[in-house]
Amino acid sequence: MGESILQSKECEQEEKNEIPEGPQKSRINREQLLPKLFDGCYFYLRGPFRHHSKDNLIKLVAAGGGQILIRKPKPDSDVTQTINTVAYHSKPDSDQHFCTQCIIYEDLSNHRPERVRQGKV
Repeated sequence: MGESILQSKECEQEEKNEIPEGPQKSRINREQLLPKLFDGCYFYLRGPFRHHSKDNLIKLVAAGGGQILIRKPKPDSDVTQTINTVAYHSKPDSDQHFCTQCIIYEDLSNHRPERVRQGKV
């Protein structure tokens, strides 16, 4: 296919070659001015990151419309649980819909924090 495009010297519509799920959905969402992937989500980056740069993760979160938390979220805090944001692009009946505060750590690290799954965190 790439050769025929080069030989014809004509532009092809990108949409015909687009992967239907992620990239296509992302482009359509952007064209319709819908919120970004991480809109309404907050991330706390815990511990050292050796495999992935913490700076790159921060940039990824920002590019996706998410926000970085400076302090670890407290799952049992009334303030945390009364936050009324939802993860915009999650399915309304999924666990991720109301779980908007995520603690991210590198699995390769020797330090393994206990897993949290409580309310919004």
